[in-house]
Amino acid sequence: MVLYRQVYDALRDRIEDGTYDVGARLPSEAELSQKYSVSAITVKRALDLLRADGLIVRRPRLGTFVTSARAREAQAPGATPARPLIGCVVTNFDDTFGSRVLEGLLAGAGADDHLVLMRSSGDVDVEDASIRSLLEAGVSGLVLQPSSSEYIPPAALELVTRRFPLVILDRVYDGIPVSAVRSDNLAGAIAATSHLFELGHTSVGFVSAASHVSTSEERRNGWVHAHAAFHRTLDSTAELRTIGSTVPGSTVSKDEDVDRLVEFLDAHPHVTGYLAAEYNIALLLREACRRLGRRVPEDVSVVCFDHPDAAFDDGLFRFTHVRQQQAALGERAIDGVRRQRDDPRAVEKVVLPTELVPGASTAPPPAR
Repeated sequence: MVLYRQVYDALRDRIEDGTYDVGARLPSEAELSQKYSVSAITVKRALDLLRADGLIVRRPRLGTFVTSARAREAQAPGATPARPLIGCVVTNFDDTFGSRVLEGLLAGAGADDHLVLMRSSGDVDVEDASIRSLLEAGVSGLVLQPSSSEYIPPAALELVTRRFPLVILDRVYDGIPVSAVRSDNLAGAIAATSHLFELGHTSVGFVSAASHVSTSEERRNGWVHAHAAFHRTLDSTAELRTIGSTVPGSTVSKDEDVDRLVEFLDAHPHVTGYLAAEYNIALLLREACRRLGRRVPEDVSVVCFDHPDAAFDDGLFRFTHVRQQQAALGERAIDGVRRQRDDPRAVEKVVLPTELVPGASTAPPPAR
């Protein structure tokens, strides 16, 4: 057997048996050359094979790191070595939130990494199975948008304990040492609610989905904080957090939610402004107002989070909304995976600022 194959086999055995665990840095080429009594060229050829198998990644000035304990299937002779894989599991994506994040993920991966995308549709079992499937495929890192902020998938928790490159997207897990990239939802909700108060609204309500994610809770907290900042009495009855049709995997219909909103709006005629946690909820609110004979923004003002770009649709009704840096969320998530591939201790919590974008859905309250 040629020498470089002997070195390759020896290093591969040590990676697979855990001597060099995922995230560990291999000895330098000079150290390996001395250890196996071979030339530097021989070591380099062995490392090239390991990299083609997806077992290692080499970073200039930092060294060579183990990215997987399982090799990919052998490639055809003469084929170009495969690029490292980064897995990504999201709950869902559409034009309001998600599509631009995916653009950022792809831009971040660039020509250096392949991105493998899976969707859980909010099902925790599918989420856990997706993570395990990606690990079996030999991904070198993972970006995860969990379906809940109250429950972390067992497969993801295992990765945290192993210091496997993992970045949580758009969620918060307090007390868990894991990298995360998200928007400043609290500040965004404060700005949105403050905008309504500054227009002269004295009663501002809050409407969100029936979900258990930190983004929704942060937006509600921002609504509460703005009341305190403006010395407004918080009407706890002026919030509705049971919208179901916008939740991935939900069986609640849009009409059911509109009916619920009609009843809610009718019971709170004094509320003239609303913060909607999502764009699609803002659409449901506007339809409920229409059925009650109320106009947006003449009678009721609505501010939401996110908004489809629809750059070529000049006739689209545009809500005043909180804009997230969605593409940057994706790019920073990929960057976080790469940092951890280079150094498993590089755990970082990234919070990106938001921007309030004026639209046609807000105006001073009607004169009484």
